[in-house]
Amino acid sequence: MFTFSIFLSIVAAIGFAVAFFIPAFRGWVRGGAGIFLGLAFVCLGFASFTQVAPSHIGIVTTFGKISGDTLSEGAHFVLPVSKVHQVFTGIDVAQAKDAEAGSRDLQSVHSTLTVNYRTDPGKAKDIFMLNPSLAYESAYVVPATYEVFKGVVSHYTAEELVTKRQEVSAAIAKALNAKLEPYYLTVQAVNLVNFGFSKAFDAAIEEKVTASQKAETAKRNLERVKFEADARIAQAEGEAKAIAIQAAAVDKQGGAGYVQLQAIAKWDGRLPTMMGQSAVPFVNVGK
Repeated sequence: MFTFSIFLSIVAAIGFAVAFFIPAFRGWVRGGAGIFLGLAFVCLGFASFTQVAPSHIGIVTTFGKISGDTLSEGAHFVLPVSKVHQVFTGIDVAQAKDAEAGSRDLQSVHSTLTVNYRTDPGKAKDIFMLNPSLAYESAYVVPATYEVFKGVVSHYTAEELVTKRQEVSAAIAKALNAKLEPYYLTVQAVNLVNFGFSKAFDAAIEEKVTASQKAETAKRNLERVKFEADARIAQAEGEAKAIAIQAAAVDKQGGAGYVQLQAIAKWDGRLPTMMGQSAVPFVNVGK
């Protein structure tokens, strides 16, 4: 747009020159030159207009030199020859895929790490000076993540990496934040994705879990058998006590005579179909 406005200005200048030196064409040449000049100013205005997107800070350069002021979000007018480079200041996400490291007990560990980070808004100009291409993710964040992952994992055993996963993530975030501070980048959080070990270690863990489950099952079965045995003992003891109480009661009421009287009381009066020596039941029972 700026180049086009320069072209229109040149055309307008030529028109005015022609109108000045050739009076015969002065009227319509001046009119055409005025139109071209007006269009040149319009194009120049468009070339000077710029807009900074939300969560960005604009860095203005003129012929490669950074100007003193940065641009906030919104519309601005700059010199037509200037360029505006936008630095993102919101939360960005970087991913370090297939990171590998060795644990303290020499187990192979692999993971994919997702890093949430952001640039320091007050240091946007310094960030641009460090990396004018603004490719700080590939230049700083991802390489530092691989390096920090190896350093932190080496302080934990394979088992601790599983049981203390949140602690490991926090330790990686802290170390990574210190690593990226000179580049004016701040780490918000680190997430471990697809965290795993070698196939041999996974098999050993699975075997250990299976053995633990079997031991727990055996323990529950033993407790069940013991409970059932105690229940049977308690039942037998209860029955024995009941028999003893009944026997004591019979002896107290006269022994065999008492039993005979109880039987007579319960007799329904019918004779048995098969009779022994006595026609009447319960006679001479005491012989």
